[in-house]
Amino acid sequence: MTPNRVGVGPGGLESGFMSVKFRVQSAFNFSSDSYAIVFNTSGSGQTPWPQTFSNNFAGYSMSIVVGGVGGSIQAQAYFYYRPNTTAQIPVLYPIGATPQQLIFQPNTNGQGTEFTIIFDRVLSLFSATTSPTPSPSASASATPSASPSTSPSPSPTSSGVTVSNLWNFNFFVLQGQQTGYQPQGTIIDSLGAGGPNDNTYASQQLDVSTSFDTGAFYVQTGNHPSIPDGLAGGDIANNP
Repeated sequence: MTPNRVGVGPGGLESGFMSVKFRVQSAFNFSSDSYAIVFNTSGSGQTPWPQTFSNNFAGYSMSIVVGGVGGSIQAQAYFYYRPNTTAQIPVLYPIGATPQQLIFQPNTNGQGTEFTIIFDRVLSLFSATTSPTPSPSASASATPSASPSTSPSPSPTSSGVTVSNLWNFNFFVLQGQQTGYQPQGTIIDSLGAGGPNDNTYASQQLDVSTSFDTGAFYVQTGNHPSIPDGLAGGDIANNP
């Protein structure tokens, strides 16, 4: 597949946008699974790992989750709100992205094994305006639940959020469906060699102040589940 051309116009990206191609081995299973791209935008260099409760979601800044029920597949962006008490797990807040800020393109390789997300990086500046109470969970998940009834829909803002030009990332397959504002599921695969149990994977570091296309990258060979929607890899492009 030809990677996105970074630039303005057909086949490229507008200034301030990033595209992410997400690929699986054989076929997506939207009937029971969902798919998450998690970014660390803090500049700490930490890759978001699937074993979240061993490091209290270190490196989790924002995520884009693709899933749905009844054939209605959608993408939703989320912000990880961290209370002042670091012992508490972060709370997941939906980001009120407009259709122009978050674009989901299904089956972008024509083989049923790839979708593409194009998003405005201003979404990474989102900051919740209230402080919800987190609800600890017994199982690790890329996307802890947050009720929409407690989630305001403010415009993205840089208030209270540190966003670096250096981003890290990971891809996850979640066993569970996204239902409206509440993504659910346990991580069953990641880009690292250990799949759902990998706390060693180090992603490429993305400098979003520059134009780039990573080209195709691939899941590390190792202990991955034998499922059709096991991860294959992806591609990330950016226009500053």
